[in-house]
Amino acid sequence: MYCFDCDSDIPDQSYVCRKCGIQLPTDSDWYFKAGMDALGAGEVEMAVTLLRNCVEINPGHTSGRYNLGIALCLSGQHDEALMQFVTILDLDPDYPGIYTALGQLELANFKVHMEVAEMHRAAMIHFFTLATEKDNEDVDAHFTLANAYLETGDPEKALRCLKRALSLDSDSPAIYFSLARALKMLGRHKEARAMAKKAMLLSPPDAPFKEDLRTLVAELGQLNLAM
Repeated sequence: MYCFDCDSDIPDQSYVCRKCGIQLPTDSDWYFKAGMDALGAGEVEMAVTLLRNCVEINPGHTSGRYNLGIALCLSGQHDEALMQFVTILDLDPDYPGIYTALGQLELANFKVHMEVAEMHRAAMIHFFTLATEKDNEDVDAHFTLANAYLETGDPEKALRCLKRALSLDSDSPAIYFSLARALKMLGRHKEARAMAKKAMLLSPPDAPFKEDLRTLVAELGQLNLAM
């Protein structure tokens, strides 16, 4: 509970401030109003504290819980905000605005994950590129850089890397498989089918990509029928 008299947050529910001895309010609506005032004033952390007090006193206080979720979102505490919103769904599935709030939370999470993913993508490409520059004869470096480009939707760059990899190892079924993937992404289906066929002929029965290769061959066959 929060004590306004000595500006301290009391970690229990005794409703008596252990610091100054003041009797604390026991009405959840009091904390709700104070929390909303803090939220309106832009004091997000204070709003989180007071709205937490509100729902600690009355777990069924859906307005307190909803606005606690909003305050938590604003402070970047997305996981706890999600917990509050999910609890509201259990208490009142028709609570006004709850699905919008959940959607906004997931949008915020999506943006954060996209930013993190972009950082990893840039680092991945950087390190694989350095590997090929350090040793232009390293077939694995060219091959993995190509697959990185494939996974990030850049088949043109993948194709250049795969051609170099193939010049270093012309009997690799994995390289032919990736070539087929890149060519398919570029709409060059006839060439993709030829590369997929080569991969099928060279790959052993226990090749780790065998099922993916079969799926690709089937897709290319369907594309042929469609043409």
